[in-house]
Amino acid sequence: MTTIERNSSNPYLANNLAPVHEEVTVTDLRVTGTIPTELTGRYLRNGPNPAGTVDEKSYHWFLGHGMVHGVRVDDGRAAWYRNRWVRTKDVCDVLGGTPPPSDWPDGHASFSANTSVIGHAGRTYAIVEGGSAPVELSYELDTVRVSNFGGTLPHAFSAHPKRDPKTGELHVMAYYWAWGNQVQYLVVGTDGRVRKHVDIPLPGGPMLHDMAITEKYALVFDLPCVFNLDSAMKGVRFPYFWDHNYEARIGLLPRDGAASDMKWVSIDPCYFFHPMNAYDDGDEVVLDAVRHPRVFDRDRRGPNEGDPVLTRWRLNARTGRSTEHVIDGHPQEFPRVNESLIGHRYRFGYSSGIGTGFAQDTLIKTDVDNGSVQRRTDQPRYGYGEPVFVARDGAKSEDDGWVMTLRHDTQNDTSDLAIFDAQAITDDPVAVVHLPVRVPNGFHGNWIPDNR
Repeated sequence: MTTIERNSSNPYLANNLAPVHEEVTVTDLRVTGTIPTELTGRYLRNGPNPAGTVDEKSYHWFLGHGMVHGVRVDDGRAAWYRNRWVRTKDVCDVLGGTPPPSDWPDGHASFSANTSVIGHAGRTYAIVEGGSAPVELSYELDTVRVSNFGGTLPHAFSAHPKRDPKTGELHVMAYYWAWGNQVQYLVVGTDGRVRKHVDIPLPGGPMLHDMAITEKYALVFDLPCVFNLDSAMKGVRFPYFWDHNYEARIGLLPRDGAASDMKWVSIDPCYFFHPMNAYDDGDEVVLDAVRHPRVFDRDRRGPNEGDPVLTRWRLNARTGRSTEHVIDGHPQEFPRVNESLIGHRYRFGYSSGIGTGFAQDTLIKTDVDNGSVQRRTDQPRYGYGEPVFVARDGAKSEDDGWVMTLRHDTQNDTSDLAIFDAQAITDDPVAVVHLPVRVPNGFHGNWIPDNR
């Protein structure tokens, strides 16, 4: 075990993937440009940030302790920046302190909540997949409790709930190795309570990182990265590997149906962590996602098995057949859309270009209707993380709003929150909130307005 340095031999601990070692609070941040005054809330971002020491040789990127970073914006000013470890028991074992209270009986899985952070029903949650429960945070990002949504969550949650823009409900696909070969579909109401769950049997135990919804269906990504029991019994901490013999397919579960109503569509072997969006088109479902050729086959510490590219599938619910084509062959990840169109026909998506070693690179806007792409490249100085679209009040078009993203400033080894006009991402940002510290490349976050 060693203290982590920026030049680690493990690529998922090196450069701007290296963790930071302190929790920081800074108020009245310096701003270049003008923050739109209608933006009142918090931009929050979660990611792995190992506390203490790790085994650099075996460290897996997905297993670092969770750290949430946040910028509070109000009336045109940046009121504060905070970063806080999500203080689950494993973090407290390293840093000290008392683990947070839990709504669950002793022994329920509660490991590093390191993947995303959401606002729902007036609360803030750090979330992760694989069997753990959501962790409630305060407005200022301190850990409050391990939650079970008022006693309604059957067991596990997910890193990627999808909010139905019409109902405000969250749709979730959860998995947990101890369930065996099944996943669980959940619907969380606007009151923060689970109102529905459906157990879905599968031929294996896939790593089901994300899901998608349309107006008709909840999509199950049954792909060939699956749980390996032999490796788990040998003590491998992340025993999900590529299985060349596992059929790749996507399940179309009617949103009001039972598991027996599932319609399966086979696709060519691949993996995707993140869909951009999906929608119904007659008998077909259109799915846009970032396609990896495979994951965790040769490199079992992170997703490094070929370029991830934005791809469209057309899935025929009647025939069970599919087609696919590449929308944009530039390596990219972390796709997002205007969330008022989740599950509906849309035109514009935003993503982060990926450089060598999964480094942050370009900021990308894609017109999926005509395939045109705008790329903002500020290399070698800036690398862009996941972009989040925020609609303008009274927006007159799909892309009428802003794109927010954290970016690493390699010149100063600090980070900033850049806010762009979504209709002009290649122009100068409308505002830059300068942070006095570095934010490591992480996973996911959201703009959480104060009224959510």
